[in-house]
Amino acid sequence: MEKFDLIIKRSEFLREARKIESWDNVIFVDETWLNANHTVSRSWTDETKASTSKVPIGKGSRLIICHAGSAENGFFENGLLAFASKSTSDYHEEMDTDTFTNWFENQLLPSLPEPSIIIMDNASYHSKQVNKAPTQADKKADLVAWLHQNGIETTAEMLKSDLVKLVRENKTSRVRYEVDEIALAHGHRVLRIPPYHCQYNAIELIWAQIKGYAARNNTTPPFSTNKMMGLLKDACSKITKEDWVKVVEKTRKLITEDYERDIRVDTIIENEIVIQVTDSDDSSGESGSESE
Repeated sequence: MEKFDLIIKRSEFLREARKIESWDNVIFVDETWLNANHTVSRSWTDETKASTSKVPIGKGSRLIICHAGSAENGFFENGLLAFASKSTSDYHEEMDTDTFTNWFENQLLPSLPEPSIIIMDNASYHSKQVNKAPTQADKKADLVAWLHQNGIETTAEMLKSDLVKLVRENKTSRVRYEVDEIALAHGHRVLRIPPYHCQYNAIELIWAQIKGYAARNNTTPPFSTNKMMGLLKDACSKITKEDWVKVVEKTRKLITEDYERDIRVDTIIENEIVIQVTDSDDSSGESGSESE
């Protein structure tokens, strides 16, 4: 988290977040998961068979979940995207760009008040680039196609090294993302949290409440994705606007505190005091002169 490039990204995010005047229409977007066998790990028992939960061994099948909310609206109506995973591996592998973009453009954006600021992370399916420049790892045909698309002429005699040089000279330094452009076309702005800083996404605290509810109520068979889907919808319906107000305010305070902390750290580093330790620290200083 303290690599210099991450410090730069954090500083950029905190500076932009500090400019937000009203957090009511700040929209927090994220994905998570729920396993069919997700339940409480500990419970009261009188050591009888009837007081124990018969939960199958393992995590079971998995639901992949995407949702969004704000302090003004809570969870957005019809904003829930949830589907059964085909495996129990990392859920990021099954939430792809097309699925997320379709949900973002056709399900979420029509529900948002205009204008809104949308906070999300940099997951790969959030980050499909617009007019992404090819690299030297791509084929010559891809390099030529990109150059022609951007109005740059090439000749048949050009070597691949010449094409790579042309791409590097003509690509923009500003990365543009497809979902950011879609949001902008609808009057909204995307603000991306820096890598490894999920604490700046208020919905993470809501996920904890959702998973807690699901675990407390998933204690009897069947342990299935269908049952978990019902528990998920029940849990979302029980999250109130007041819950969202609390987590958004907590996130806002954290951002303010971290911004002020970084300023203090930067000031300390800039004004670092170097103390020279020598043998002439006594008050008279005479011993030093006598030894010369």
